[in-house]
Amino acid sequence: MGKGFFVSKGVAAGLGVLAVAAVATIIALSVVYAQEKANNNNGTVSPTDAPVEPTSPPSNELWDQYRLPKSLVPLTYNLTLWPRLTPNATTGLYIFTGDSTVDFECVEETDLILIHSNKLHYTLMDGQMARLVALTSGAKAPAIVKSWEQNVTQYLVLQLDGKLTKTHVYQLHTVFTGELADDLGGFYRSEYMEGGVKKVVATTQMQPTDARKAFPCFDEPAMKAVFHITLIHARGTVALSNGQERESREDVVDGQNVLRTVFDPTEKMSTYLLAFIVSEFGHIRNEVNDVAIRIFARKPAIDAGQGAYALNITGPILKYFQDYYNSTYPLPKSDQIALPDFNAGAMENWGLITYRETALLYDESFSSNSNKERIASIISHELAHMWFGNLVTLRWWNDLWLNEGFASYVEYLGADHAEPDWNVKDLIVLGDVHRVFAIDALASSHPLSSKEEDIQKPAQISELFDAISYSKGASVLRMLSDFLTEEVFTQGLKTYLEAFQFGNTVYTDLWDHLQKAVPPATKLPATVHDIMDRWVLQMGFPVVKINTANGEVTQQHFLLNPNSSVTVPSDFKYEWIVPIKWVKTGAPQTEEWLVNKSMTITAMKASGSDWVLANTDVVGYYRVNYDEQNWERLLGVLATKHTDIRVINRAQLVDDAFNLARAKHISTILALKTTQYLSRERDYLPWKSALNNLDFFYLMFDRSEVYGPMQDYLRKQVTPLFNYYKDMTGNWSDVPKKHMDQYNQVTALSLACRTGLDECQTLAKTWFGAWMSTGRNPIHPNLRSTVYCNAIAAGGAAEWDFAWEQFQSASIAIEADKLRAALACATQPWLLNRYLEYTLDPTKVRKQDATSTIVYVANNVVGQSLAWDFIRAHWTYIFTEYGGGSFSFSNLINGVTERFSTEFELQQLHQFKEDHAEEGFGSGTLAVEQSIERTVGNMRWIQENQMEVQAWFEEQAKPSSHRGCGHSLAERLATAAHFCFSGLQRHVLRPEPPQSRSVASPTDMAARCRVSKLRILCSVLALVSVATIVTLWTLALTGGDDVTAPWDRYRLPAALVPRSYNITLWPRLTPDPSSGRYIFTGSSLVEFQCVRQTDLILLHSNKLHYTLQENQQLAALVASGGGPAPGIRSSWLQNQTQLLVLQLRGPLTEGQTYRLISEFAGELADDLAGFYRSEYQQDGVRRVVAASQMHPTHARKTFPCFDEPAMKAVFRLTLLHPPGTVALSNGLETGQWSHVVNTTVDGVALTRTTFQPTKRMSTYLLAVVVSDFAHVGSRQGDTLVRIWARKKAIRQGQGDYALNVTGPVLDFFQRYYNISYPLSKTDQIALPDFYFGAMENWGLVTYRETNLLYSPETSSNRNRQTTATIVAHELAHMWFGNLVTLRWWNEVWLNEGFASYVAYLGADRAEPDWDLKDLILLDDIHRVFAVDALVSSHPLSSDEDSVVLPEQISEQFDAISYSKGAAVLRMLSDFLSEPVFVQGLSTYLDHFAYNNTVGSDLWRHLQLAVEANKLSLPRRVEDIMNRWVLQMGFPVVTVDTASGAVSQSHFLLDPGSDVAPESPYRYEWMVPVRWTDQRSGGAQKELWWLLGKTDVNEEMRGGDGGWVLANINVTGYYRVNYDLGNWERLLGQLRDDHQAIPPLNRAQLVDDAFHLARAQLLSTTLALRSTAYLSEERDYVPWQSALDNLEYYYLMLDQTEVYGPMQEYLRRLVTPLFLHFKVLTSNWTEIPLKHTDQYNQVNAVRTACETGVPECLALTSAWFRRWMEEPERNTIHPNLRAAVYCSAVADGGAPEWDFVWLQLEKAALASEASELMGALACSRDTRTLQRYLSYALDPAVIRKQDATSVITSVASNRAGQRLAWDFVRTNWNYMFTDYGAGSFAFASVIGGVTARFSTPAQLRELEEFVEEHGSAGFGSASLAVEQALERTRTNIQWLQRNRQLVSDWFAGQAGL
Repeated sequence: MGKGFFVSKGVAAGLGVLAVAAVATIIALSVVYAQEKANNNNGTVSPTDAPVEPTSPPSNELWDQYRLPKSLVPLTYNLTLWPRLTPNATTGLYIFTGDSTVDFECVEETDLILIHSNKLHYTLMDGQMARLVALTSGAKAPAIVKSWEQNVTQYLVLQLDGKLTKTHVYQLHTVFTGELADDLGGFYRSEYMEGGVKKVVATTQMQPTDARKAFPCFDEPAMKAVFHITLIHARGTVALSNGQERESREDVVDGQNVLRTVFDPTEKMSTYLLAFIVSEFGHIRNEVNDVAIRIFARKPAIDAGQGAYALNITGPILKYFQDYYNSTYPLPKSDQIALPDFNAGAMENWGLITYRETALLYDESFSSNSNKERIASIISHELAHMWFGNLVTLRWWNDLWLNEGFASYVEYLGADHAEPDWNVKDLIVLGDVHRVFAIDALASSHPLSSKEEDIQKPAQISELFDAISYSKGASVLRMLSDFLTEEVFTQGLKTYLEAFQFGNTVYTDLWDHLQKAVPPATKLPATVHDIMDRWVLQMGFPVVKINTANGEVTQQHFLLNPNSSVTVPSDFKYEWIVPIKWVKTGAPQTEEWLVNKSMTITAMKASGSDWVLANTDVVGYYRVNYDEQNWERLLGVLATKHTDIRVINRAQLVDDAFNLARAKHISTILALKTTQYLSRERDYLPWKSALNNLDFFYLMFDRSEVYGPMQDYLRKQVTPLFNYYKDMTGNWSDVPKKHMDQYNQVTALSLACRTGLDECQTLAKTWFGAWMSTGRNPIHPNLRSTVYCNAIAAGGAAEWDFAWEQFQSASIAIEADKLRAALACATQPWLLNRYLEYTLDPTKVRKQDATSTIVYVANNVVGQSLAWDFIRAHWTYIFTEYGGGSFSFSNLINGVTERFSTEFELQQLHQFKEDHAEEGFGSGTLAVEQSIERTVGNMRWIQENQMEVQAWFEEQAKPSSHRGCGHSLAERLATAAHFCFSGLQRHVLRPEPPQSRSVASPTDMAARCRVSKLRILCSVLALVSVATIVTLWTLALTGGDDVTAPWDRYRLPAALVPRSYNITLWPRLTPDPSSGRYIFTGSSLVEFQCVRQTDLILLHSNKLHYTLQENQQLAALVASGGGPAPGIRSSWLQNQTQLLVLQLRGPLTEGQTYRLISEFAGELADDLAGFYRSEYQQDGVRRVVAASQMHPTHARKTFPCFDEPAMKAVFRLTLLHPPGTVALSNGLETGQWSHVVNTTVDGVALTRTTFQPTKRMSTYLLAVVVSDFAHVGSRQGDTLVRIWARKKAIRQGQGDYALNVTGPVLDFFQRYYNISYPLSKTDQIALPDFYFGAMENWGLVTYRETNLLYSPETSSNRNRQTTATIVAHELAHMWFGNLVTLRWWNEVWLNEGFASYVAYLGADRAEPDWDLKDLILLDDIHRVFAVDALVSSHPLSSDEDSVVLPEQISEQFDAISYSKGAAVLRMLSDFLSEPVFVQGLSTYLDHFAYNNTVGSDLWRHLQLAVEANKLSLPRRVEDIMNRWVLQMGFPVVTVDTASGAVSQSHFLLDPGSDVAPESPYRYEWMVPVRWTDQRSGGAQKELWWLLGKTDVNEEMRGGDGGWVLANINVTGYYRVNYDLGNWERLLGQLRDDHQAIPPLNRAQLVDDAFHLARAQLLSTTLALRSTAYLSEERDYVPWQSALDNLEYYYLMLDQTEVYGPMQEYLRRLVTPLFLHFKVLTSNWTEIPLKHTDQYNQVNAVRTACETGVPECLALTSAWFRRWMEEPERNTIHPNLRAAVYCSAVADGGAPEWDFVWLQLEKAALASEASELMGALACSRDTRTLQRYLSYALDPAVIRKQDATSVITSVASNRAGQRLAWDFVRTNWNYMFTDYGAGSFAFASVIGGVTARFSTPAQLRELEEFVEEHGSAGFGSASLAVEQALERTRTNIQWLQRNRQLVSDWFAGQAGL
């Protein structure tokens, strides 16, 4: 069939004219409207913009510029400093004092002296901060007239009364004080422990701009001077500086005995190279070529020989550089000192080099070969600076790269000289070239050299100390040295150093000297200057592509994201002059130069087996790409004989391939293929290169389903390498001899353990366990980092605490560093959070280590989000308080954002940038931009590559014999889930709205299904025109006042009242072949009466598509009895208000009855709302069920109707359905008015089932189901009872229990209401897909399968109780809700609250031995207390006008309506007495049968019963109840037993919150108080009423010391507080004999105490003490109450350091309960007899396992393992399965998770499936949880009804909360708009994923989420969002008040 009907050209032309006319009319009327509007405004115009205030122009004052003026040049400094190594007695601060004179020459006349100064405090001299004298003979210095500190630019400013004279020399004298802070910048304090005593070191770090923090100075590199240093220091300490110590003598200063050490003057040098240190260090020394070499460090380190290696290699390296530069070392000594606190790796201070301890100290017992290499390299780097940087210095910081790049290059040469066997020079490729490629390939990179004017501020200077300056500088200089030759390069260096010694240069000076050194015979394509400018002055680098088919060679700027925009222009157009060294089939070829964009090199053509490889040894700073054929040839060489390619180039091929693939130059699969040969590779460089690149895959995929196959592949690849080193080392007993082999041994072990190789993980755990048990560390230093990390990751708190103790006691920094990194490998969030907190405590983690520790945590997939949250929460503190020298902000930002790859993370990054724009990011500014760019690139890359990467890894991971075979079930599932999820993300699978259909009648509906797009367009245009005309004229005439048309209102007008419906529906249980959709078609005849004259008919209609009737309208209207009916003038669908609108040509007659006829089609979607589709599998065949959920506003989605509760009518239903299926509805399908016949419609054989007419009822109670279900049935009196379900479920007897309880429950309610059941049958049906728990459709109750089906073999007692209570709940509705119905949804609480209350009574009747009535306390009262104590709560009953939108209606179905309603009605029944309550109820139901009511109607009937029974109440029922119904919240009743005073107040969890809704009752209640006291032995006293704010009950005085207990059995809806004395007496009673207090009140005491404490009405420790008696408690209700309340503590604290002590405390409490049930059940072989004992047995097992009771873990593990071994025989008792499954999955890994998933797929009982789904969310593996979340939006994997529970279950897991929150935020729009309104309980989702929120960062995220989606709204979750915000704020405050207190309390309990 075609897509629509056709129209003639003439008709089309006519329609076009009409459309144009309509548009013209609209335009014309718009003009009229504007004129009329202007007239109505009386010609006034309101200003739209406020005047803009002019901003202040930037200052031109010299002191506001960051660069010094050129007027003064320093010559010498005389500086005396006295650091105090003990804190000031008054301030507690460590300080230093100083005296400085600086001699300077005036080179330009000036009356202003600017000298750098930061954080110094000056002693005034003659009223000024300095004193100035002239040194030039006969000259006089002008006076200082004004002095101040300019803090922003860090100057001391001195204004003079005259000008300084050019060429004259002056002297400036200052006296000052500074803080010897621990901020690692300037003159600072370092601390360490020695022999249990704290030692203090005064030390320095001046580079780049912190000399000014030690003394006033001209703090720029070009301002060189000679420094005369004197240090005053305590006796017993040693003073060091750049110069040799000249003298050290005893002195007395300010009454203190000190030493005064004077140093030789320095050479002329820059301020940033100055150093001075005071310490108690020891040293060792040597002398080489008249240079004194000394190594200083802590005395124990020196005594242990840890400085010996540094001493031994310093001499050779120093000698090497003297030869290399051909220049003698310029100083008489070279001191090197290892500092406990030092932010950088080392600092090249001239003559006194400072190091981190890890960079200088070596101990072969603790240090690995990589530690040893690092020491050699860093010493070499710093010694290289003695010439290049110190002797000759950059003029300004914009050329920093020349200093650091040069030292970074030649450090490899110096280290290679010291250790020639290491081949260390090759490591520059991994350590620098590949490292910097990743950054320089971003559009946010920067050139090596910047313009001077662009680098001004200290933060801008600090930002230059990045990988570009160090590693790119090194790489480019290495390339330069290579193409010039080393001989030419060093010759140029020599003349350069000679020419500029003790001076300053720019980088071009070096080019000039190198050019001079180039021999005339050397042919370069251009000058050194021209070649190198292209590498220095433009950012980035080229990719050179060689086409071996034609010899064409091209270059282009290489960008990781080829779509990124390079906004920085280049004079060289991003082209380079490229030296190309290359080989052909292994043979070296002549070097070529690529000087243009492209060229042809004939020699590079290759064919056959020849191959070309360029950039030999990676000496060039560029990447290389090839044509595909050459790539394949190179891969072939790797596969067959990889050694034909040099080692360094094998590493290059891998790195180039992966990065070319990321930049879309080659395919990702080709890049992955370069790793296939690795199973045969044994060299370190290629392996390390591959792992460096695969690390990107880990970062992108370790939270996704790609992770598993990737692990499998890499495990397969690394296993041969692992075994190779196992053999080489004699089963790990030796160490490889070669340096690179030692590195690759670590690679093998690290990757093998990382990929889960059992042998490796066992090895690591065994070694670490041996260390823990013996105290002797058997792990070789090379392997410690890997072993420590894997053991801690696999372990728990014990392993972490052991490592922490070792870290704290470590005597060598290298060992401490390994432990510090390993501590970040923990997989438990609370340990990682605790560790993060430690980073801001310098007594735990040194400030120098804070950055790397946070980054270590971020590298851990579990810790990444924790670290990101942490730095966001603490950024301001870190940035402003922690010290600029302490944090490498660039590393920090890059480290925590490295994994970012989602839209949500990108938004967070932008928000972070915006939030902190004002304070800035310091040296991390560029890193923020790079992180944003990198995240965008990552997102794009994942979107483009994830599917094919996953498929490739899956294929490669298989054994070769299985390649190409079908995937396993689990693999197919993972792939399918990924495809679906990816599709959802790209909106591919989002359903489009159904096309409009033209359906004539049930007999030919399938024949005419579409209307042409043209017709739709024209119709829409016409409607828009009419609507616009009406709207514009209305607005013009009314001046723009709001006038709402009837069809824009959500409530129906009262003009029409329905009497009956005749409805025929035909659901198609197979998809439409053309659209692929399931549909239903229908016809409706609704008879209604006009009760008020109107010319408008409004019916509800949503997502229905109508067949045009003969009148060309959407419906036809006739009068009943054949009378006249007005014609329909126009008809349309008003989608927003979900109305079918019919405008008539005349009015309807009042009192007349009419019939409205319509024919329609709708989608039988799987959205669980209206008439919808459910699916299930049976015997491998997919079955489709057509089911319905009309409640509350979805009947309109099934047929046009008056869809409001008060619009009751009689329904006559007919269903057309396939033969072999069964149709069900509210009425019986057999009887006088019903029948089942076979028929044929449009050639389709069908069954037509007509049902008995319903009783008069509301639309929301209608139900229709078509299925192939079976049933079991019986009769209860005259009522037919049937239980329907899938045939297999019925055959297995799963419906029997529901059938057995339905009769007794039905019988109970008939007697309870004193009214017979009104219908002839009660069908109850279990649906595979059903969103709610159940729905009380009158005569056909629908259920989730979990709530109706029960199997003794697989269902728990909890499942059984659920079935009993929910059946009772729904049957209660048959009278209360169905027979008598609420008038409007604002009083839904009366329906649901009543059914929730009496459900306990009905179920108790069916199961009298269960004591079910008591459980209302836990399941309803305590549950709703938590919600109703928020200011965002709401009253039970709202104004009708406030509940009109469908989402507002849905929002009423919350805990307030259900649980508070139940609690308040239970209280009412209690104080009235049940007989009075039931009597009033009976008359109420009898009076309003088949009608609608409001709440006051019930109060009136109850009042009549009160009066009939002469019951005495303090007020009328309505007066009492209005206070409970019409105001939100509840009271806390406070009893003061000292005075008998009783008071009430509105209970709020946050007492400081503002209660916005006012109450006419001022939030006071009439409170019935049932109470007892100790004197009465627990006997109840007479009911007492608290009617006002306060009152006195003399009997409640506890004069004799006995306790008082109020709210006996918690029948009142309120909390109770007492005076402290009574609380202590009650706690004493619990401790001594808890059974003297009823179980419900024991539960109440615990719950009240905890919540009163949260509301600050009681101490938190008292609340915690209420749990202390639990070790003696055996009853369920008190235990459950305690666990419910402690759950809040877990939510708040389970990711903090409190978690461990809290676990220990609860483990101690639960162990006796666990052992009690062990005995009671004969060692777990039986089940307790009592219902609540069975519940408490579950509590015992679950809590014991969760808190780590070893016996419990062993027990559940054994049970689960037995099941895994025999999957068909599950011996775990159904009661315990949820707890056991969860424990096993939590403690297990992928095998356990996959096993549970497989059982879920096979589960035949929904309750068992539910428990398995819950257990799957217990995994601690974040990748697994991420995958599970992705399944939630794939209905082929997780039923839509279960999506909410999957998300909230994951969120309830400590490891999953963050994942679930990110998932919801990322997918909210799709979930909310596209996935199906019936599929999600949005309130539950919001509540679940935010339950743990307790930090300002989380609050901000929640606020951003609300802001982002506020315009679209949150539907039924609107209130939940407000409650989440309020709850989060309250949680933040609670943690601030209580965290330390709770931590101390639990820690104290642990020692008891």
